[in-house]
Amino acid sequence: MAFTEITPAERIRQLNAISGETATVLQDAGQACKALSPSVSEEESDMDARKANFEESSRAVFTGIQSVIAQLRRQAYALEEAGIIAAEAPTLSSSAQQRQQQPNAVPGRGGPAAPPQAEPERITNGGLGNLDVGWLNSRGNKVGAEKEAELMEEAKELAQKVLQEKQLAT
Repeated sequence: MAFTEITPAERIRQLNAISGETATVLQDAGQACKALSPSVSEEESDMDARKANFEESSRAVFTGIQSVIAQLRRQAYALEEAGIIAAEAPTLSSSAQQRQQQPNAVPGRGGPAAPPQAEPERITNGGLGNLDVGWLNSRGNKVGAEKEAELMEEAKELAQKVLQEKQLAT
């Protein structure tokens, strides 16, 4: 069996396809909801057609969800293999006080103490690690540009008001 390396461009195309498939799943979900909601002009004789439409749409939703999950799982495995993400999410470690309260021996048994477990990685900054969100936000200029446009509009209105008052005074 020959192994072909998948390029980053191919991975991006795959993610784009997953995105498109996700949109299709949402459209199918919308069709299923629409089938449940009769319009004013429909008669009760359309009930069988609406049921069939709902079943078809809901089946497409569940099939699409399974497909998207499988594709995303493959992408995650590829990221793990490349060393970009960790295979397991880091967990919060218990505090020293909690570790002291939990004896190593099993309660009620006189057996030897269990070996101490390695301390898991600590989650910092809500799982973002050393990423400083404030630094990222300071690099964005959206708020500044919006405020500048707002101030320019106010200045324009004020200048127009002053000109109108001068014209009325003369």
